[in-house]
Amino acid sequence: MTGKTHASCGVLVGALTTQYFHTDLFSSVTIIIIATIASLLPDICHTQSKIGRRFKVISFFIRLFIGHRTFTHSILFIILIASLLHLIYTPIYYMAAVIAGLASHIILDMLTPKGVKLLYPLPFDIKSPITFKTGGLLDLSLATALTIGAVYVLFQTYIDDIMNYWNIRLF
Repeated sequence: MTGKTHASCGVLVGALTTQYFHTDLFSSVTIIIIATIASLLPDICHTQSKIGRRFKVISFFIRLFIGHRTFTHSILFIILIASLLHLIYTPIYYMAAVIAGLASHIILDMLTPKGVKLLYPLPFDIKSPITFKTGGLLDLSLATALTIGAVYVLFQTYIDDIMNYWNIRLF
């Protein structure tokens, strides 16, 4: 998946997290930003990724020692990050945003032909039975659909009011 697809999914899971926890405006904005960054974080192992270009030296060494789509794309990585957040007493809604962002990235990468090493350090590549090429039309379509979903979740009340005013039924 491209960085745009991962970021749009991060915005969506962040928006869903704000809805679940009924957070205030400041916390909601923070949650969406955190989820978006977390949705890009597993690609720190790739020097040409959106996050890898921002942290070139760290990205280079992670790729050199660990490789691409291995540790940072595993359940072990999510558990490690969740444990660190728990140790520093991170509020549950921020922790949920980080975990959901990381998980969204891994799930999306499982939709690619290469898959991910979800059970790292075990050497198995795990991928979805249905896969599609990174950067292709389906990838762009997915990014668009995720963005539309995020906008709907964020502005659901207003959209529903407009629909009710015009007597339009979506479902």
